[in-house]
Amino acid sequence: MIKNFTILFSFLISLTVLGQNPYQWQLKQSGSSLGGPVDYLQFNPFVVYYGSNSTIYKSTDMGETFSQTGTNVPGASEIKCIILDDLTPGTFIVAIESSPDKILKTTDDGLTWTITLNNASFSYFGIPMTQDPSHPDTIYTMSGSSFYRSTDLGDTWSVISSNFGPISAPCDIEVFPDTSIILIGDNGTGIFRSIDYGSTWAQEFSTSGEIPTVAVDFTNPGVAWATKWSGGGGLLKSTDYGDTWTSQSGFNGINMWGVHTQPSDGNVVITGCYSCGNTWRTKNGGQTWYQIPIPSSNYQISIIDSMNQFSAQGAGFYKLQSQWFIPVELTSFTASVVNNNAELLWSTATELNNLGFDVERSFDNDNFEIIAFVPGFGTTTEPKNYSFTVENITPGIQYYRIKQVDFDGTETIYNSIEVDGPVPSEFALHQNHPNPFNPSTLISFSLPVDSDVKIKLYNMLGQTVAEIINKDFQAGTHELEFNADNLSSGAYIYYIEAEGINGKNFASTKKMILLK
Repeated sequence: MIKNFTILFSFLISLTVLGQNPYQWQLKQSGSSLGGPVDYLQFNPFVVYYGSNSTIYKSTDMGETFSQTGTNVPGASEIKCIILDDLTPGTFIVAIESSPDKILKTTDDGLTWTITLNNASFSYFGIPMTQDPSHPDTIYTMSGSSFYRSTDLGDTWSVISSNFGPISAPCDIEVFPDTSIILIGDNGTGIFRSIDYGSTWAQEFSTSGEIPTVAVDFTNPGVAWATKWSGGGGLLKSTDYGDTWTSQSGFNGINMWGVHTQPSDGNVVITGCYSCGNTWRTKNGGQTWYQIPIPSSNYQISIIDSMNQFSAQGAGFYKLQSQWFIPVELTSFTASVVNNNAELLWSTATELNNLGFDVERSFDNDNFEIIAFVPGFGTTTEPKNYSFTVENITPGIQYYRIKQVDFDGTETIYNSIEVDGPVPSEFALHQNHPNPFNPSTLISFSLPVDSDVKIKLYNMLGQTVAEIINKDFQAGTHELEFNADNLSSGAYIYYIEAEGINGKNFASTKKMILLK
């Protein structure tokens, strides 16, 4: 391993001595970009879409090659935004610049199109649609000074608010996950925020220029980025859900445009300027930046993971390439329970630049913690096998995943696998999470035997407000999602009654807090 590290270190030093930039943008599909015309399938990120003029291009190899899919979008002079249905490949919506502007939907990968919002008026350079990351069927858009919402992935639209504030030419809309907070960057006024799903708005940042793009961090709660074009230019960061914004040193006077954070690691951010021929990449949340030249004018930055990072430029679709982006080829990852221990096994076909693997665990397949580090072999072209044992695992469903780490700190997170722990030894009602919540939360409970389970929700006056569940469950730990959309903010008590097949009865209560 020392020898392999020496080889890698010498390689990196040689790049520095020769003055070679280890990162390079490469044109993969020529086109005419505008707004945010790039999207990819969340559950199959090899599939990437790019819109140019009236044409939709599709890649099945993570943006290496493209071909046209379907027919041209009728009436489109520019495709300003694409949002894919991650659960139904071939179904997606597009916002187009037209006369008038429109939103259209296809369910057959672009062979046929249906107009779902007509007579719209989008800002010329804007990204006029966004998806709620917590509710993927919910899409927001804005036409003139009217703010719209769709809850069926663009089939139908309703006006949430209209004629509010000085917003007249929205450039980008972004939603914080698991909240009711929405941000809008506007042309000529600043940044606006709603904390009630778009019903009311307040201006949180003022500028005489444009806010072309806003990006929300999915892994660091409350963090968001925004770019400034004109009005002094620059890059902004918020750490309090868009309430206040701070200019980032080094970007003042530069007319910035696209910005995006890596979904699995919000410390990785890429941003670009409109016409200065550069992008910037950080791996530590903006403490230090690495400048990477790029041709043409920047519009959208889109990051899948640490090795697949895209830019929609005036000249087409670009992919970031680097000698540092040398993947570890993972061939398998399995888990089994043996004597109350979780046995994790994984294999690689090749390893280049592999420092090792973080082993991570979660009980909700969302919030993961690092529980161990397994060193890699550094550089080898021979298959390697790994194993790790998690001793005395807790009862019930849990999730494990591995995160591969390169010597330069680049990380790749692989999909999690589910493990069913041993049957609980006793009844238990667990604290809901998240708590406080809005509007959904998870309630879990443990059963040592098959049981008839009832869970009810009471207000603080002792009145029943909801029956959450009333059914039979097998022995084990179970988790239920409860949606409190129809309830008002406040504290509630959830109460469980479980009648086991062994004749034992169990009852317990816990408190949850709903904040809307």
